[in-house]
Amino acid sequence: MSLVVFKDATLLDCTGSEPRYPATVVVEDNIIREVGGAGTSVPGGAEVVDCGGRTLMPGLIEGHMHLNLFQGDASEQTRRNLPSMIVIKCLQVMEDTLMQGYTSALDAGGVDAGFRDAQAQGLVKGPRMQVCGRALTQSGGHADLRLPTEINPPVQHYFAIGVVADGVDAVRRAAREELRMGADYVKIMAAGGCASPSDEPDSVQYSLEEMKAAVDAADSVGKICLAHCYSPRSMQRCAEAGVKRVEHGNFMDEETARILKKHGVIYCPTLATYDIMSRRGAEFGIPDYFLRKMKVANEKSLEALAIAVKAGLVIGSGSDMVGPGQPFKTNELELKSRVMGAMGAILSTTKVNSEIMRIDGRVGTVEAGKLADLLLLDENPVENIAVFQNRDKIRVIMQDGKYIKKTI
Repeated sequence: MSLVVFKDATLLDCTGSEPRYPATVVVEDNIIREVGGAGTSVPGGAEVVDCGGRTLMPGLIEGHMHLNLFQGDASEQTRRNLPSMIVIKCLQVMEDTLMQGYTSALDAGGVDAGFRDAQAQGLVKGPRMQVCGRALTQSGGHADLRLPTEINPPVQHYFAIGVVADGVDAVRRAAREELRMGADYVKIMAAGGCASPSDEPDSVQYSLEEMKAAVDAADSVGKICLAHCYSPRSMQRCAEAGVKRVEHGNFMDEETARILKKHGVIYCPTLATYDIMSRRGAEFGIPDYFLRKMKVANEKSLEALAIAVKAGLVIGSGSDMVGPGQPFKTNELELKSRVMGAMGAILSTTKVNSEIMRIDGRVGTVEAGKLADLLLLDENPVENIAVFQNRDKIRVIMQDGKYIKKTI
């Protein structure tokens, strides 16, 4: 049995309470056994970590990432890399995500359940994973990465971001295949996107009947369908079809927000990728068509979030970082804080993400009985939300009761 006691901490437990000082947190093996104040007794033989007033909080939860989008040009990625190289680069992204403070994460399309299982078995370093498998896309849709000039069949590759399926029966079959291979969600591409060369973000993709087929396949095994969306029409169609979660949603309007609220749809905006790619996309070498669309989507992203907040939607948090932007996932918190405030952004990336990913019984807050996923920061993020962007100021990363990083 191992015992670790964090004492003299400023505790940000992410239950919604304000930070409190002084606090003591006792970790036994991989479980938080006690959360108390300065008078909490220290068990004999325990390792004592004197926090010196630093902020102790739960590990961050990345609600929308892509392990396999390590290049700026998604259409070239699987063409130019052997499968073994793709796995190696995915593992590098996984470990780097953990070192940014994300102890749990959702891969929103592109990798299979093997990455989740390898992390759970301790074979690789990375966040505790959930996966969507390959996203479902129509011909010419967001995950059909053929150029407009190409007439060859779409790439059906296990490391492709998606799989092309047209028609109700084909969509149902494709969804069942991803679930058969262990996907935690069914993801559909319900609108065009920035990384795809043959469509525009404001389009609508998949018919209502096709969407319902994907939703039904997921619901039949107790899982949910989530959807890539930008346009109001695509989000409204998703709500009607029974999709429970929409991603991005940069062109959200008030009517759409009301419809999503009525249907109980969760909203997961991803601001950081648009911000950094709009500013540094040319430097990162992303194609012109990609950069043009990213800039358009970025212009509306904060406005969309403000509309969602006003409508009272449940708001998750993901960065959707790709290519050279992968190391900058925590920029998402600072951007969200411009609309939601620092505490709102932090809760979205901890407690709320744990709830919408249905892992709130295990992680997301610092409470007795939860897994010991903990960060110790030099500064209070409620006062300086940008602290996450300086890795040197993340002194401790503990995942499942084990030190990933300790520089104190």
